Amino acid sequence: MRTAVVAVDVRAGDVLCPALDKEAPEKLTRGTLAALHAGTMVTGVAATTVAAGGTVNYYAQPEVVPTGVAGLGAGPPAAVVADAQGRCARQLPVVEGAFVVGECDARGNVTVAPKHDFANVLDFGARGDDQSDDWDAITRAVRSLHPLQPGVVYFPAGYYRVSRPLVVDRERGKIELLGESEHTTTVRFFAGHGPALCVSPRSLGHLPTGDALLTGEGRAGALSASNRSTINLRDSPAFDDLDGAASFSVSCTVRPEALPLGGGEPVVTSSGRRLDSEPATCAFGIFLGGATGQVTVGATARLNGVDYPVTHPGGFPVGQTFHLSLVWDGTHLDLYAGPPGAVLTPAEPPAAHRPPPGAKLTLPVEEGIYLGARSQQRWPEWLDLTRPFTGRVDSLRISDFVIDRDAARRFTAPTAKFPTDFATNVRPHPTDPARRLITRMLINFDRDVDAFTVGSTWYRADGGQALNPTPVYLMYQWGGTPVAGSAVTVRRLEFQSPAGTGIHGQLANSSVLSHIRATAVRDGVRLRHNSYLSEIEHLYVSATRLGLALGGSALARVNRLQVLGTQYDFVATDIVGVTARDWYIGGFRSIVPLLLTSGAPYGTFHGIGVTISSEATQEHPETWQAAVATSDLHHLLLEGSVLETSFLRQSDCPPVLIDNSSLLVAQQHPKPPLEIPTASTFVNCEFRPSVSTRANVRFSGRRGPTPVRIIGSTTNPAQPWALPQDEHMVSHLGGCVSTTDSGQTQWRGGRDWVFAFDGGTGRVAARERETQGSGIAVSNPITLAGLPLAPGASRYLAHVMATDTTGRAATWTLEQGLSNIGGTVTRWSPETRVLDSFGSADGSVPTGWNPPQIVPSDTHAVVRCSPPAGQTLAFTVRLQAIEGLAAS
Repeated sequence: MRTAVVAVDVRAGDVLCPALDKEAPEKLTRGTLAALHAGTMVTGVAATTVAAGGTVNYYAQPEVVPTGVAGLGAGPPAAVVADAQGRCARQLPVVEGAFVVGECDARGNVTVAPKHDFANVLDFGARGDDQSDDWDAITRAVRSLHPLQPGVVYFPAGYYRVSRPLVVDRERGKIELLGESEHTTTVRFFAGHGPALCVSPRSLGHLPTGDALLTGEGRAGALSASNRSTINLRDSPAFDDLDGAASFSVSCTVRPEALPLGGGEPVVTSSGRRLDSEPATCAFGIFLGGATGQVTVGATARLNGVDYPVTHPGGFPVGQTFHLSLVWDGTHLDLYAGPPGAVLTPAEPPAAHRPPPGAKLTLPVEEGIYLGARSQQRWPEWLDLTRPFTGRVDSLRISDFVIDRDAARRFTAPTAKFPTDFATNVRPHPTDPARRLITRMLINFDRDVDAFTVGSTWYRADGGQALNPTPVYLMYQWGGTPVAGSAVTVRRLEFQSPAGTGIHGQLANSSVLSHIRATAVRDGVRLRHNSYLSEIEHLYVSATRLGLALGGSALARVNRLQVLGTQYDFVATDIVGVTARDWYIGGFRSIVPLLLTSGAPYGTFHGIGVTISSEATQEHPETWQAAVATSDLHHLLLEGSVLETSFLRQSDCPPVLIDNSSLLVAQQHPKPPLEIPTASTFVNCEFRPSVSTRANVRFSGRRGPTPVRIIGSTTNPAQPWALPQDEHMVSHLGGCVSTTDSGQTQWRGGRDWVFAFDGGTGRVAARERETQGSGIAVSNPITLAGLPLAPGASRYLAHVMATDTTGRAATWTLEQGLSNIGGTVTRWSPETRVLDSFGSADGSVPTGWNPPQIVPSDTHAVVRCSPPAGQTLAFTVRLQAIEGLAAS
C-alpha cells in the first residue's frame, strides 16, 4: 500500500489519479471522468477517507482492493472502470472511452491493473477464431487507451476477422498495434472493398456532406473550390477490368453553388499520369464551366486511345439542381444535362470527330477515378490540374450498362437516388449469356463512417453474382496543407484484404512499421501525403497491384522489403528523401518494379543492396517496361545493387528509364522556371539487360547535362550503356565494364570536373571531361572516344596508341580546338596538331602510319583513326576536353 497527499476530500473506495499540480506532481485527486479526461490516468483506489490536504493510503497495481472497500459486492467477474463520480464500477464488455481500474472476481475484490497504456484485444471480447466479427472489440480496445498518452494494443496469436476497416485516428498519444508474430497473428477484412487498417487523423473525417438533392436515404457530397481533397474510386478493384469495355455510363446529380471558372472544373474524372513527360490521360470525365455567365457542361471519353470531347449546348443558373449522364453505347457518345424529372435529349461530339462504332474504353491502370479532381501526374496519388466546382453532388453511379432510355435515346432525369436492388444494377449482357453488365460503383452518401465515404458495388473478381451489393470504403484523401498527424507503430502483424489495402494511411508522419506481412491484398501498404520520418522494416507483400507506396516522403527509411505478384512493387511520389536497404522486388506481373517521381529540387532516393529481378517472368506474358523509372527526381543513388531484366526474351526493357533529367523549379512570377540538372549515380551495380534491350539506360522528356554517372559497374557486353544519341549523357567515373561498337568488352573510365556553374540557367558553364575508347580498324577509318560538343570554345587533347599484328606500335599526343557558336563548329587549325609521337621503329612511327585526327562528328568531338591501306591496326584512345567559360 502506498501514500500520497490529496487535493480534494477522498472517501475509501474512490478511484485516484494525479491532480496535475505542477508544484506538487505527486499529489492525487479523485478520479472522476472530468479529471481523467483532463489528461491523466488511474493511479489506484483509496483505502482510507481523508480531507483535502491530508495523506491517503491507497491500493496501487497489482494490489487487491477488498470488496468492502471497492463497494462492488458479489457479481460476475468483469473489468472495473471509473464511473462519473470516481467510484469503481463493473463493466463487460468495456465500452469506448472507459478508464479501466482493473479486474474483479465474483466476490467483488478488485485487482488494481490500470490499462490506459495497454489493452489486450481478448479482454475486450475479441475471439481471433477466424469466424467472429472482432471489429467492435478491437475498436473498443483502441479507444480505451489514454487519449493523450502513448499506448499499446496487443493481439495474441489468432485470425481476427473484421466487418469493416479498423481505424487509428488519434492525433495525440502514439498508438502501437502489436501482434505476437506476423506469422501467427492476422487481421482479415473480407467483408467489402477497403483497407484492413486505416490511419487518418480524426479531425479530417470523411468527405463533407450537405442536404440531399434527390429523394431517398442519405445526403449529398459537398465539394468546394477551396478544398482540393477527394475520394478515389479506383481504390476499389471494381474498375480493374473496365479497360476495353464496349459500353459504360457515368451519372450523377449536381447543384453548383458558385459560378465555375473557365471551362473545366471537374465533377468526376478518370485521370492520371506516371511520368511527367507522358501525356496525361483521362478515360472519362464530366466538367462544369462558367465562361458564358451560366453553368455549362462538358465531358470527354477516351475510346480506342482517342479523346472525344462533347459539349452540352445549354446552360444553367447557379443554384439549380440538374442531372448529368455521360453514355457510350458502342455507337453513340451522348452527354445529358437537365433538371430532375425533365425529359433529356443527348448532345454528341461534332460530326467530324465522333468515335467509330464498336470502339472500346481505354482505361489504363495508372489512372484514378476522382470526385471533384482531374489528376495530371503523381500516380498512384494525384496532382489536380484544376480545382473542383463548388457545390453538391448526389447519387453518383458508374456502370458498364447504358442508362434506361427510349429508341430516340431520350430519358427522364431521376428525381430519386439510384436504387440498390439487384435487378437495377445487374443486367444481362447483350451478346454473352454467361456475363452480366453491372453497376461498378454507386455512392448515395448514406453510410459515411470514420474516414470513409461508403459506396456499393456489384463487382466480383471471381465473376460470380451476389444478390446484395458489396460495401466499398473509400478513404477521404486530404489534398491540402497538413493540418494534423496520426502517427502509429505497427509491429508483428499480418493484414489481409483481397479487395483493398493492407494498411492505408495519410498524414502518418513518424509512423513505424516493423515485421509486417500484407498478403491476399490488392495493395500492400500505402502511406500518402506526408509520410515524413516513417520507418519501415521487414515488410513482406504479396499483392496484385501495388506493393509499397509512399507519398510526400522525406527522411523515410525502408529496410528489408520483399514484394511478390504486383504491377508496381515500390512507388514513391513527391520524394524528398528515401533510403532503402536490402530489397528483393520484381515479379511476373510487374510493369515497373521501382517507380520514383518527384519535383522537389532536393528529391533523393538512396538504395543499397536493391535487387530487381525478372526471374519470375519465365513462362508468363512479358509486361515489364523498365526495372527502375524516375521522373523529375533530383538524385538517384544505387550502390551494390542488381538491375536485371535478362529473363525477358521479347521486350526492349531497359534496366533504367530516366524521365526529365533536367528539373524545372518554379520561381516567383515573372521569373521563368529554374532549370536544374539531375544526377543518377550507380556505384558497383550489376546491369543485366534482356537480349532485346537496346541500351541499359534510356532517357525521355527534358534532357540535362550528363545526368548519369557509372562507377565500377558491369553490364552485358551485348548492350551499350545508352543509345548513340544519348551516349554523351552517361559518364564513367572510376571505371566500369562496357562494350565498343564492334562488341569488344572493355573497362571504361573517365572523369567530369565542373569548373563553373550558371545558377541562373542551371547549366554547366565550364568543365573538364575525359573518356576512353578502343577498337580495331581493318583498312577503313574508325572513330573512337566521343565527347559532346559544348557551346563555346573547347580544347581537346588525345593520347592514342596503335599496334599491328606483327607487334609494331606507335603513340601520338594530339591537340585540336573547336568552337561551337550557334551550332556552327569551327576548327582552330585545319589539321590536328601532333604534339609528340613515338614508335617501335627505332623510336619513330612505322612508315605509312598516319597520325589520328580530332574532328567534329555531328554533336560530338571524336578521334578518327585511319590504318594504312590493306592493314589492320588496333587503336587505344584517351580523349580529354576543357570547355572554356564564355566571356558573356
